[in-house]
Amino acid sequence: MVEKVISLICEELGYDEDAVNENTEINELLADGHDIEEIAHIIEGEFYADIADELSGDMTLSQIAEMLE
Repeated sequence: MVEKVISLICEELGYDEDAVNENTEINELLADGHDIEEIAHIIEGEFYADIADELSGDMTLSQIAEMLE
């Protein structure tokens, strides 16, 4: 599941998959002007999950994947 989350985030936000891993925190992905709501929207749209209220900037991509399982 974490690989799917990484792939989706990289594809949607334009990151190189080699630069992002399961320990990458959301805050690290916000440097390009993206906000946490945009990341939540991307994930919710793909996985049909309501996670916006639970998502925080210090979460890693593996923690997000665990929420989706």
